[in-house]
Amino acid sequence: MRIPQRLETDRLIIRRYTEDDLKQLHQFLNNKEVIGLTDMPSNTSQEETEAFLRMLIDSYTTEKPVAAMAICLKESGKVIGSCGFAAVDFSNDTQIYYALDPEYRNNGFATEAMDKLIEYMILVLDIDRICIYCHPENIASMNLAKRIGMQWQTGVQKKDSDSHYFLLTRENYLSGNKV
Repeated sequence: MRIPQRLETDRLIIRRYTEDDLKQLHQFLNNKEVIGLTDMPSNTSQEETEAFLRMLIDSYTTEKPVAAMAICLKESGKVIGSCGFAAVDFSNDTQIYYALDPEYRNNGFATEAMDKLIEYMILVLDIDRICIYCHPENIASMNLAKRIGMQWQTGVQKKDSDSHYFLLTRENYLSGNKV
């Protein structure tokens, strides 16, 4: 998969992580409100965050890059979240994911970032099936999945916990019939 250098929306820049993101990423990964219902690493030491960031950056030039990117405010460049995508081990789907700093929630930033990421995945990467897995208590993410045109499929067991599974197909996206 090709990881974009940079994607832009009206208010956001979605870009690859850089070494300059260490401080903000460390704060982000140690905020339980941010990563509590995600698969992201938590309670990392400075050294662990640095190793994680180095792994992400190094992966961008490999055949199997980690598609994790910073969500930044266009006006200031401030990192307010993280997003990305990954192949799903047990299906032909590609999962998208995001996490946003609580200070920037309820402003449409996650929807804006996910819309742009989906556009890239379908129009540039030709991905056929994009999914989101949401923890049953994560109502905001389930609502976001619906807003970006995904349809609820089923409840599934993922990493030893229950999840809700939402799907958007390329066919539905291109036809404009997202829901």
